[in-house]
Amino acid sequence: MLRKLKRDFHLFGRTVKDMVSKEKFCKRQKSNYTWKDSIEIIQPFTKSATLIEKKQNLALAAERIGLYVVRPGETFSFWRCVGNPNTNEFACSRGIRGGLLHIERGGGLCQASGIIYHLSLIAGLKVTERYNHSKDLYTDETRFCPLGSDATVAYGYRDLRVKNTSNDAIRFELQVHDDHFTGVLHSSGLISQRDIHFEYSIKADNIIEARTIDKSDGSILAVSRYERMD
Repeated sequence: MLRKLKRDFHLFGRTVKDMVSKEKFCKRQKSNYTWKDSIEIIQPFTKSATLIEKKQNLALAAERIGLYVVRPGETFSFWRCVGNPNTNEFACSRGIRGGLLHIERGGGLCQASGIIYHLSLIAGLKVTERYNHSKDLYTDETRFCPLGSDATVAYGYRDLRVKNTSNDAIRFELQVHDDHFTGVLHSSGLISQRDIHFEYSIKADNIIEARTIDKSDGSILAVSRYERMD
C-alpha cells in the first residue's frame, strides 16, 4: 500500500509538471501516412524461467505502442503509450528493482523501452528522459543488446521519452517472435541515420562506464554507469 501511495504521488507530480511544461505528447491515431524509410534492430531472447510471461508483456506493449504516431515536435512517452503495468493484463515476469532481480507484474518491458531508445539514437532524435540499469547482469557472450543501449523504466518514477526533432512523422513497431524481438522505426520521410558505437571500460570500485559515441565526429551522446556483477 505504501509503495502504491508513493507511486501515485510521483505520478501526480509528473502530471502537473507535464501540464506546466506544455509538452506535446503523441496521441493514438489512425496512420494515414506512407512510410518511406525505416530502421530495424533485431535482438535475441535470452532463456529464462519467465520468458513466456515476458513475451506476453512485450506483445501487449507492442500492440499499444503501435497505435501511436509521433508527429514533428511531439514527444513519445513509453508509459503514456503502454499504460499502467500493474494490472491483470500484464503477466508476472523477471524485472530489476533497486538493483536486484524480482518477479513483478510487467517484468521484462525494459527490452521494449531499450530497443526504442537504441532506434532513437540511430535516427538522431532527441532523448529527453532515459535511465540505464544500475547493474550489468550480463557478459559479452550473453547480452542481447550493446551495453549502454538499455533504457530501464519504472511506472510512476522512470520513463523513456523521445522528442521527434525531425520534419517527418514517425512510428515505432515492435514484434515478438519465437526466438527474437524486433524493433522498427518507420518514418514518412528519409532518415539521416547516425553511425553510433558503444564502448565501455571498467573503472574503480567495480564500476563499468559505457559510452555511446557518434562515429561521424567522435562526440559522446550518452554515458551510462553500472555496477559490475561478479
